[in-house]
Amino acid sequence: MKDQEISLDFESNIQFTEFCAFILSFLKKSLKINEDDLFKIEISIREAVNNAIIHGNKNNSQKRVFVKFKWNKKHVVIHVKDENPNKIDFTKIKEKINKKNLLSFQGRGILIIENYMDKVEFLYSKNGNEIVMEKMT
Repeated sequence: MKDQEISLDFESNIQFTEFCAFILSFLKKSLKINEDDLFKIEISIREAVNNAIIHGNKNNSQKRVFVKFKWNKKHVVIHVKDENPNKIDFTKIKEKINKKNLLSFQGRGILIIENYMDKVEFLYSKNGNEIVMEKMT
C-alpha cells in the first residue's frame, strides 16, 4: 500500500492554518476516518501550524512553514516544520505544563496534540524544529 503525499511551503501567516485544515477535509474520503478522529487530527494540525508560525518563526513573514501530509488507508502522518534555528526543548515545555494549570495558554497545544494523536515525535535540525504526528485510521 503506497502512501500518498502533499507538501506545502508557505510564509509565516496565520491565515495558512485554515488552509492546512482544508487539506485535511480534502483527504477525509481517502482516510475513511470517523468524525471524532477527524476532529482530533484537525485540532492537532491547527495547534502545530500555529505553534510553528507564532512560537517557532515569531510571526516573521520572511520565514517559512513546511507541512507534509502522508497517508494511506491505515494512517495519516503530518509533518510541521518551522525555520527556528534554536532548538526547542520540548521536555522543559512538558515539565512547565505539568507544573501549571491545564488552562494555561503556554504549552497547551503540545499537550492536546500528544493526547489526540497516536504517535508524536519532536525533531530538530539547524534548519528548524519539526513535529511529526501520526493517527491510525
